[in-house]
Amino acid sequence: DHLRCHHCGHEQPVPTACPNCASHDLRAGGHGTQRVEEHLIERFPEARILRVDRDSTRQKGAFAAMREAIQRHEVDLIVGTQILAKGHDFPDLTQVGVIGADHALQAPDFRASERLFAQLMQVSGRAGRATKPGTVWIQTDWPQHPLFVSLRQHDYASFARHTLRERQESGLPPFMHLAVLRADASHMSAAMAFLEAARLCLPNPEKVTVFDPVPALMARLAHRERAQLLVQATRREALQAYLRQWVPLLQALPLRGVRWSLDVDPSEF
Repeated sequence: DHLRCHHCGHEQPVPTACPNCASHDLRAGGHGTQRVEEHLIERFPEARILRVDRDSTRQKGAFAAMREAIQRHEVDLIVGTQILAKGHDFPDLTQVGVIGADHALQAPDFRASERLFAQLMQVSGRAGRATKPGTVWIQTDWPQHPLFVSLRQHDYASFARHTLRERQESGLPPFMHLAVLRADASHMSAAMAFLEAARLCLPNPEKVTVFDPVPALMARLAHRERAQLLVQATRREALQAYLRQWVPLLQALPLRGVRWSLDVDPSEF
């Protein structure tokens, strides 16, 4: 068995002992699909269990074969990632369990709760799509969170009102207009140096705030180091005026192995 990061590409064998104390008393943790599959095999040894995730669908045609097996009723329990919630029709699926839904509520992305609500609504659409009634079970430590209260009532409007109030109080979109300049390079120092030079291109901008560059939340992806710089304004016109002056100056900066992109109204940052 190997440990593999799907983001940065790092891969290594599963350790047999603790690197600090050399103890062999190691226990796997977390709620990954493989761990859930192992628990289900132990709990329901007679069940036909199918795991659908990035590893199991890596080969061409693998997911199509799995979907056909489900349609032919050759599967009793399906363990999967978000891929199962996106537009696939399983008419005999009647019970859906969502594990670890609270992670999205703790994410630094301000749109995380909005995405979670949409995903859980998608998941609810997977259960009982035909003539059979369906039930969705969601694991949470905060059942009285406004998101789950609205979800139980199928009331998106109340969830939207609550979310908009939070964003207005926090100065987030749609009450603030944003742009993110992203840079990646072989080394973080090169990406940060480019962004710092970009920040200084237009000193003392009016009606616009330009923040210092910082490493991205996922600082390493596909063997590249990533950083970003946030620009914000209370009025869209002010942001657009700044960007019109800024972009030509960015294009003139020396790259030195840096790739950059400008994301206006970013979906995440």
